[in-house]
Amino acid sequence: MKKSKIIGGVVVVALVGLIAVRFLKPEEKAADYETRPTVRVETPETADIVLYTDLTGTIEPQSKASVQPKISGEVLEVYFQAGEQVTEGQVLCTIDSDALTSLRLQMEAAQVALNDANNTLARTQALFASGGVSQQSLEQAQNAAENARISYESAKNQYDLQVEYTQVTAPISGVIESRTIEPHDHVAAGSEICVISAKDQLQVNFGITEQILENLAVGDDVTVEKGEASYDGTVTEVGSMVNASTGLYDAKATLHDANGLTTGSRVKLTVVMDQALDAMTVPVDAVTYSGGQPFVYCYDNGTAVRTDIETGIYDSDRMEVVSGLTADSQVITSWSNELVDGAEVLLAGDDQTEDQEETDSQTEDTQAANESSAAN
Repeated sequence: MKKSKIIGGVVVVALVGLIAVRFLKPEEKAADYETRPTVRVETPETADIVLYTDLTGTIEPQSKASVQPKISGEVLEVYFQAGEQVTEGQVLCTIDSDALTSLRLQMEAAQVALNDANNTLARTQALFASGGVSQQSLEQAQNAAENARISYESAKNQYDLQVEYTQVTAPISGVIESRTIEPHDHVAAGSEICVISAKDQLQVNFGITEQILENLAVGDDVTVEKGEASYDGTVTEVGSMVNASTGLYDAKATLHDANGLTTGSRVKLTVVMDQALDAMTVPVDAVTYSGGQPFVYCYDNGTAVRTDIETGIYDSDRMEVVSGLTADSQVITSWSNELVDGAEVLLAGDDQTEDQEETDSQTEDTQAANESSAAN
């Protein structure tokens, strides 16, 4: 009986010692791992980074015409008002020109001369047929009649053109922006009597910097805002010379639907300021700077390795990496104050695996102890 108690005591002590060894060793190992920061990693991502900027522009009609009479004279009638819609070819006003009277007299005189020349030619042809005049006389009469015809046609064309000029017509369809004449006013040839804007198509004029110039091209999309309304547009013109008065490059964009916008109004534009397409990118938070040098930490077999990089543009989420990384680089994206070059790190997920292994080991030890106790 005494011997049995001794043996049982030895077994219990042995089991306690075994369990102590098994449980204490993993705790020391876990303590070692807890000193290493746990990190998350990701490989560089190919993405587009597009940066936008807001500009101010002015709404203008895409087509505008200054209406100017081609003759001087007195305005007889005016058939339009400012703000009215007119169509191409519509008569806007009539002008009485003193030159018209002179041209009419010249045309009438040329008509008389032509009639006389034709009559003379007819008589000469009759005389030539009877042998009364020479061939030379006939040719002279023919030449005189031809010259008279040319002179009359020239005088008539000038008169008809002047008559046409007495009616000033709209060169384009659109809205009358301004009117500067009244009936009985005297107008000079080439003076502006009104301005017509083609409001069916409006454009926005704006200035851009050299940086934007490098990223803006004809055909690019722009967004225009006026109050709560938003409009889509397409760039139609990008200047190549600096405007001396603004110090910017002039640009224009056509608006596809400009209902609610008025000529001369100021609007806000959103255009591309810079962009990197199909660029290698990493999270902005993964990039650190030291002395102006950007770098990231890369995971390499349990170690954090500082890797200097060359960066490009960035937005709120991603930063372009021009050089320094490969598509397979394991970039550490989580931060820790213990993260330094050469530091040992634990990859997120590995600590869970080790915890599971420890739990499994403890379970095995417990089962072994229970089996030994049951056997005794």
